[in-house]
Amino acid sequence: MLADESRDISGHEQMSIVLRVIDATKLKSSDNFIEEYLLGLVPLESFDAPSLANAIVDLLRKYNIDLNLCIGMCFDG
Repeated sequence: MLADESRDISGHEQMSIVLRVIDATKLKSSDNFIEEYLLGLVPLESFDAPSLANAIVDLLRKYNIDLNLCIGMCFDG
């Protein structure tokens, strides 16, 4: 999972959350087995670590993504 915060053209802060997954059905038959999905753009009011973490967890839960299956996270600060 990758998360990055930025300001849009109107000056609103938001965080994009992208999920990178391995497609097991393509693993043996193709070199293109890694896929990325933009889960959403989350509006931000606060920028402290707990607020950012809660926003990420809330979005993952919205899509019923098991947090135990998330093996890596990258945050660009």
